[in-house]
Amino acid sequence: MQTNNVAATKANLIKAKDELKLLVGGYDILDKKRKALIQAYDSKIKERNELNDKVNETIKLVSHKFKKVLASIGEADLDSISKTVPIDNSINLKVDKFMQTEISEITFEDVKLNLSYSFYETNASFDEAVLSFNELRSKIFKLAELDTTIKSLDREIKKTSKKVNSLDKVQIPKYKEMIKTIGQSIEEKEREEFSKTKIVKENKIKKEKR
Repeated sequence: MQTNNVAATKANLIKAKDELKLLVGGYDILDKKRKALIQAYDSKIKERNELNDKVNETIKLVSHKFKKVLASIGEADLDSISKTVPIDNSINLKVDKFMQTEISEITFEDVKLNLSYSFYETNASFDEAVLSFNELRSKIFKLAELDTTIKSLDREIKKTSKKVNSLDKVQIPKYKEMIKTIGQSIEEKEREEFSKTKIVKENKIKKEKR
């Protein structure tokens, strides 16, 4: 319904009130959605920050352990062993929906100690380094999952907030003003009609008395 040059009729007043009711209902739904998205976003941010700290700690641990391995078996042997480790093809990306927002989930198989290399070429330090690296791998996958979800939530929050602000600041006030204007115009017309009717009746009574 166009708000400009709307005829001041009771039909248009009823129509404007019905449309305002729909706009207010839409605002309430979108505002609840925005709050739910923000809550989910804040939760994921907190989870991401906590995990990021753990990842940084694990990176230091992995670096320390591999430096220890490098010192014990040498760079050439370590490079040779690394080439025997098979490529991990277990990684899968699953996408779900939350409030029309894509939520990513990375699934993968936990890798245990690999027997593709010879025990004679390695030592206990190497096994510890591999285990710590697998732990880091799991945390990095989870971190990537959280970062992707956070970006999706952020986009949807901005999009929803734009709609909410448009309803709250533009559309709803415009319809309220239009309803007020139409209502005042109708009341003014009714007063004019009442005054005209009153004058006609008074003139009629005066003529009858003559």
